[in-house]
Amino acid sequence: MQNSGNPYDHFGVPTVVNCVGYATRVGGSCPAKTVLDAMRGGNGAFVEMDDLFEAASKLIARCTGAEAGIVTCSASAGLTLSAAACLTGSKVEWMDQLPDTAGLPRNEIIYPKAGLYDYEHPLRASGVRLIEVDYQGPNALKQIETAIGPKTAAVGYPWHHVDEKPSIDKLAELAHRHRLPLIVDAAMSLPPAENLRKFIQEGADLVVFSGGKHLQGPQASGILCGRADLIRSAWVQMVDMDVRPNTWSLGHWIKKGWIKRPPRHGIGRSMKVGKEAIVGLMAALETYERRDFVSELRTWRAIRDEIVVGVSKIPGLIAKPLFPSPTGQPFPVAQIEANSSARGLDMTKLIWALRAQQPKIILAEDDQDAGRAYIYPMCLNSKDARTIITAFKRVVQQHRKP
Repeated sequence: MQNSGNPYDHFGVPTVVNCVGYATRVGGSCPAKTVLDAMRGGNGAFVEMDDLFEAASKLIARCTGAEAGIVTCSASAGLTLSAAACLTGSKVEWMDQLPDTAGLPRNEIIYPKAGLYDYEHPLRASGVRLIEVDYQGPNALKQIETAIGPKTAAVGYPWHHVDEKPSIDKLAELAHRHRLPLIVDAAMSLPPAENLRKFIQEGADLVVFSGGKHLQGPQASGILCGRADLIRSAWVQMVDMDVRPNTWSLGHWIKKGWIKRPPRHGIGRSMKVGKEAIVGLMAALETYERRDFVSELRTWRAIRDEIVVGVSKIPGLIAKPLFPSPTGQPFPVAQIEANSSARGLDMTKLIWALRAQQPKIILAEDDQDAGRAYIYPMCLNSKDARTIITAFKRVVQQHRKP
């Protein structure tokens, strides 16, 4: 392969101007140079993986305020491992059995009814049965408590909006009153950076973050942090267990009474995370502590404003600046709509027409309003802004031709 600087060109894959933000479907974020350097360096040496996991756990604990943590191959994998940890605890025979939960004393998790963001499949992959409750209802806490029974292993909470109810602290208090852990899916919660610690502070027992979004770590990475005993359970259900009891690198866990023996390869074995991804995410976490979020926000706002001004001048289109974002998070967004003078150029047609441009322009769609789309600036630069405006003009002009 020729060194063109862009392997996608070599393989004939069109690159995109990413107006969606950190979504996996457009490749997530682009890791910083420090992350890429760590991954390259980590890929050139060997380590005993449990030593690396131990170092990552200490760093994750420091950055999140949790007792412990592991790097996962995605936030999705973190959810599966969270459920598995709550199902089995330190019982090796139960770990060996998953996803078959027959005979387990607890095999249910209370979880919200599927809605716009139905992302419960990773939990069900562990073998758990989800007991769905309307978390948006007026008596949600009461309904959740009513759903708790002798088979309940945990309570789950997917974070999607700053104003979602019930609040995490109240949900944690309810779960703990019944001696149950609370799992928080916080994959989409950054920024603000404060959320990296907030959910643990509010009482969550396990929290899952995406590593490939605002953290700007490897795209296929995640963080699972929380209670040390549950993290240990998730740890041994993911890593390579081709070990012997007498020479197991985690043999001190047996001596401390944390586990009876090494389990077999667990439910998370297919979700293994490589050494280069672990050190890459560790580098991203260290960088995150030093990032200038004020400057970052200023840059995003400038790009957003340039797009809004440019698109607003195009007949038939309405561009509106939003802050905070539609989820209530503190970052700017451009909202795009077609008005009556667009002469039949609805948002669906516009989205498809922009996808046909060179390079592709991918907008973020509104799940509740087909006549509206958004442009998220975090993966854009000023050059991209000009490309977007030019593409909008071209599409509208082509649509107006008789």
